Amino acid sequence: MPKIPFADFTPTAFDVVITCADGLENALLVELDLFALVGQIVRMGRVRVNVSLADFYKICLYSRVASRVLLPIGEYYFRQKTQTINQVRENGGQKSIRTIETKVIDEDVPTALYEFASRYDWTSMFGVDNTFAIRLSTDKRLSVNQQFATLRIKDAVADCFNEKLGKRPNVDKSPDFHIYAHATNELAELYLDLSGTSLHKRGYRVANTDAPLKENLASALLYECQWHKGEHTAIIDPMCGSGTLITEALLMKTAYPVGIDKKASDFGFYHWQYHDDNLWQTLANTALNNFHANLVRLEQELIKGDFIALALDANAHAVRACHKNLMASALAPIAQHVRLEQRSLASTKEVLTKINTAYPLVITNPPYGERLGESDFIKPLYHGLGLIMADGLRHVGRADMAVLASYIEHADTLPISKPNTLKCHNGALSVYFRHGAIDFTKTDRLMHELIVNFHKKEINHPDSQEFINRLQKNIINLKKHAQKNHISNMRIYDADLPNYNVAIDIYGDKIHVQEYAPPKQIPADVAKSRFNLVLSAIRKIFNVQRESIFIKTRMRQSGNDQYTKNIKEDNQKSKKMYVAYEHGAYLYVNFTDYLDTGLFIDHRNIREMIKNASRGKHVLNLFAYTCTASVHSAMGGAKSVTSVDLSANYLNWGKQNFALNGLDLTATTSDNTPKYQFIATDVFDWLKNNTEQFEVIFIDPPTFSNSKKFQGTFDVQRDHVALISRAMNRLAPNGVLYFSNNFTKFVLDDEIKSRYEVTPITDKTIGVDFNLKKPIHQSFKITHKNQIMRSYEFESTFFDTVNDHWQDEITAYNKKGEIKHSKDRAFKKSFDKSFDKSFKDKSDNSRFKKDDRKDSFKKETFKNNDKKSFDKRQTGKDRFYDNEPVKSDKPKMRYEKIDGKLVATPINNAQANQSNQPKKYVLKPKS
Repeated sequence: MPKIPFADFTPTAFDVVITCADGLENALLVELDLFALVGQIVRMGRVRVNVSLADFYKICLYSRVASRVLLPIGEYYFRQKTQTINQVRENGGQKSIRTIETKVIDEDVPTALYEFASRYDWTSMFGVDNTFAIRLSTDKRLSVNQQFATLRIKDAVADCFNEKLGKRPNVDKSPDFHIYAHATNELAELYLDLSGTSLHKRGYRVANTDAPLKENLASALLYECQWHKGEHTAIIDPMCGSGTLITEALLMKTAYPVGIDKKASDFGFYHWQYHDDNLWQTLANTALNNFHANLVRLEQELIKGDFIALALDANAHAVRACHKNLMASALAPIAQHVRLEQRSLASTKEVLTKINTAYPLVITNPPYGERLGESDFIKPLYHGLGLIMADGLRHVGRADMAVLASYIEHADTLPISKPNTLKCHNGALSVYFRHGAIDFTKTDRLMHELIVNFHKKEINHPDSQEFINRLQKNIINLKKHAQKNHISNMRIYDADLPNYNVAIDIYGDKIHVQEYAPPKQIPADVAKSRFNLVLSAIRKIFNVQRESIFIKTRMRQSGNDQYTKNIKEDNQKSKKMYVAYEHGAYLYVNFTDYLDTGLFIDHRNIREMIKNASRGKHVLNLFAYTCTASVHSAMGGAKSVTSVDLSANYLNWGKQNFALNGLDLTATTSDNTPKYQFIATDVFDWLKNNTEQFEVIFIDPPTFSNSKKFQGTFDVQRDHVALISRAMNRLAPNGVLYFSNNFTKFVLDDEIKSRYEVTPITDKTIGVDFNLKKPIHQSFKITHKNQIMRSYEFESTFFDTVNDHWQDEITAYNKKGEIKHSKDRAFKKSFDKSFDKSFKDKSDNSRFKKDDRKDSFKKETFKNNDKKSFDKRQTGKDRFYDNEPVKSDKPKMRYEKIDGKLVATPINNAQANQSNQPKKYVLKPKS
């Protein structure tokens, strides 16, 4: 005899099973608690609760987390049998086999489901005039044809009607009755789906972006961070996408009955025999009236500024989608009071600093990669997101942050104190939700903490008293300047005392100590003892742990040794990136793996100059290194920024710096070209082949380079005329070129001074923490005279040929210092003499620029002892010994711009070879 479903049903108390996405069970329990109901988690994605008919209607009206509300019909446990299987395991290349016993289903699943469904009298639930549909979900461990199994359940229902009534109801895609079945490898369950279609569908989503957030997931996340309590005075989404979070937050704040969005036919209980339409309509009308009253109250709060709703996104399409969805929702009457802007994450801080609110919630769903592009830069994006939010809301004092991440290590970068983490699913994608109070102290440490918070201490140490006194005196002198100008990174000591030959730099809350290699006459044990005294004094003066102090030894480098990474015994500390703060930008620094940190603090002022000159301009950064100047240009509002460097590794570091500041690496200009370009190539080749114009150019070349990637050698004193002239060909008539280098005896060639408008600016670019009398670098501001641009043609073929002879000599010396013949010995003698002399120059030693590309000495490596020797090197003849420069077989060409196009014209070889003497880098203006 078939069972009658719901034979003992009472409308005042019955059990329902509410489904939700896996991981949202706790949020659903919180929501049920708001309805004065107590739920019980059955398993992942299932919560059982005892309700009355009124409670059931309230769940259908108000539940923002639930997917479906199911009324249980029955369950069936499959017959099982024990099966022995051999499990093969591989460990350390060796295979092992173990025998295990497991239980498997001992019957045909579709047949079992048919028999299970045949137990019930379906004619007692609905009639032949109604329509029905079967929906089956199966566990992934169950091997069954789902379509066939669904058909067998439908057959059981149809056969029941045929046997009793001689006819059967029709199956429909939008049926009166939804029958839901679920099967695992242990049991099968049957339910009447009273919710009909999924409750997560709100009806306002009329526009989408990539990887949109499901509405019920967004609401669950809001419950997780206590939004429903009403304590927060602002909702901020800096990467709003299509606006799901901001919309759900405002709907929750106004107690909008989200079930109202479902059409009458969408609910599955309308044809149910226990449905009370009068009760349903009464509850629905009350819910709408309460919503409208709450909406008016919220509108007044928004107008007065008591509550703030802020949604931002760098993508114009996302902003439009967010606006369309707000207008399509019940929030249309207050949509005009929601602040919605197209704004990059990089410029969000200036908005946040002006917000006047007591307790904001920052909640966002950053792009996991769909909108950003390359996955390598997603973690820096999260890191920068946290820093920007904490820095921008610093004045508020109390704020919460809640962020979705696809990887837990991305969420780990967020400055959240006592973080809570929830693993959940957005569709098929597993994600992590990290939320908690913003920890402002984490960003405080970047903001000149060690310098500004320094207080002089009484420290007595006879062996290092002189050093202690000098260091504390230096810090006191620099403290006021650092505080006034918001400087976080400074040099506080640079071998001021002969017995303490170190350079000490502060990067926020980190200390970078560089020991200059002691002279040979100083015993190693004495030098080591003095260095230990320095480290001990630093710890006492700043009261920091050893982990905050990073040590390097500056030694004379030869060949490729200059560019190799530091070898670390502790691989866990390798490639550890820290963040430095400078002029509103965050920049990654590395204290362990490279000789230099990635941020040259002596160029702090010139980077600020470039930033101030970049708004609305096309900017070119040559020898870009880690693109710190490029970041400042972009932050300053540059129309486009092009960074050129031979090292792809450093340009990748530069891209991470961009992502760290919320700069969109996929952004384009108005003509649909990339806004930020990172070009890994030789600077000279790029200048020779490029025809673009830039309003701002920055050049900070190495003092000397002999990279294998760059065929030839580069000497800044010898080659700066050609370098600057080629760059000036790319400078717009009203543009400005900033040129800087760290060759302490650099002299700008008169040819540059006569050809262009040159202004020395070293006195403005050297910071107070460096010695202006012995400048660590020299810098110049160069423009076209009378803003008239002239292009110059090279008569020298130096940069079009390979300087094989000089390169061979350097290579011969670099390889274990071997001397092969008399010319090599002469070269080595000249090399050693010039190198030793330069190495003794303290100010030069303070500035090595490490570069993986092996072509960027920011340290003078070769010096000539007399003008005659220098002139020979500059002409390309007698580079350490008599050899003719390598000549190119290519015909010389002159490039002229005719009707906006470059036209190549061969140069008469007879004229070009009138003189047997190689010419200096003579550039003649084009006719």
